[in-house]
Amino acid sequence: MPAAFKTILHGFLIGVANIIPGVSGGSMALALGIYERLIAAVGNLGPGTITTALGVVVFRDGAKARFLAEWRRIDGTFLGWIASGGAVAVVVFSRVMVWLLEQWHDPTYGFFSGLILMSIWVPLKMIRRFGAVEWLSALGALGLVLALTFSAHPEQQLRDANRKLEMKRVNIEQAAAPQIAQAPSPLGQADAGRMAFLVLCGAIAISAMVLPGVSGSFILILMGAYFDVLQAVNDRDPMIIGLFATGCVLGLLLFTRLLKRVLTTFHDATIAFLTGLMAGSLVGLWPFRRSETVGDVNVGFERVDFGWIMPSADADTLWTLVAFLIGSGLVAALIKHDEAKAQKKGG
Repeated sequence: MPAAFKTILHGFLIGVANIIPGVSGGSMALALGIYERLIAAVGNLGPGTITTALGVVVFRDGAKARFLAEWRRIDGTFLGWIASGGAVAVVVFSRVMVWLLEQWHDPTYGFFSGLILMSIWVPLKMIRRFGAVEWLSALGALGLVLALTFSAHPEQQLRDANRKLEMKRVNIEQAAAPQIAQAPSPLGQADAGRMAFLVLCGAIAISAMVLPGVSGSFILILMGAYFDVLQAVNDRDPMIIGLFATGCVLGLLLFTRLLKRVLTTFHDATIAFLTGLMAGSLVGLWPFRRSETVGDVNVGFERVDFGWIMPSADADTLWTLVAFLIGSGLVAALIKHDEAKAQKKGG
C-alpha cells in the first residue's frame, strides 16, 4: 500500500505541474525519477491493449488471462495510480492553484523554481558517462527552450490575453441570453486540409507536453491553432474537438514509442537532452517579472508576464525566497531519503 500511495502522490504532483504555467508534467516526472518508466509504460499501449480489454467485456474464452498478461506488459497498475493522482490534482487543486497564482504569484513560482532546480540532480545521476555528445545534447536542449521562451513578443502576448478574455465575454453573454441563436462556428466547416492540420496540431502539442520544459499550449500558439481549439471547446464543436483529440492520442502513442526507443538506444544523450529542457524551464519560472493585468470585473482578470526584473527588498521577495528554499529543501530531503534507502538495500 505505501508503494501505491507513493505512485498516486507522483501522479498528483505531475497533475499539479501541468496546471502551473511554465511547468510541465514531463519535468516533474523526470524530477521524481519515474520519467523512463512512464514513457515505457505509455509506449507499450497499443491496439492490442484495446483488443484484450474488449475480449473481457464480451466474455471471450481465455480473455481474462490475456488481459492480465497485457496489464502486466503495459505496467497497468503503475499507469492507473499515476492517472488517478493526476485526475485528483486537476479536480481538487485547480482552484487552489488559481488562487495561489492570483494572490501569491511570486512565491508560487519561487517554490517551483526551487523544486525544479534541485531536481536536476535526479536525471544527472541517471547519466552513466557525461562526454562531449551529452554536453552538446544538453546545451542544444537549453538553447531550444530559451529560443521558444524569448520568441514571445509582449504585444502579441497582450493581444492573445485580450482575445482569450473576449471569448470568455462572448460565452458569458450567450449564457445570459440563451434565446439568441449561436452563430455556427467557422471551424465546423473546415476543409480536409484544415482537418488534417488540426490532427497534426494535436499530435505535436501532446508530444511537446511529454517533453520536460516545453509548453504544449505555447506550441499551439506558435502554430496558430490555440484559439481555434479553445473556441471549439467553448462552442462544444464535436468535430474539431474530436480531430484534435485524435491527434493527441496518435501523437502520444507514436511519440512515446519513439522516445522509448531513443532512450534505449541513446540513453545518456537523451537524458542529457531532457535535463537541458528541464534546466531551460527555469527561465520561464523566474518569479520576478514586469507584468500587466488585462480584463474587467465582468470577465475576470488575467496577468500577462513580460521580461525579467530584479527583485526588490520587500516582503514579497522574502516570501519568494522562503518558498524557493522550501521547494529545494523538500527535493533535497527526498533525494537523501531515497539514497539512504538504496544504500540500506545494497547493504
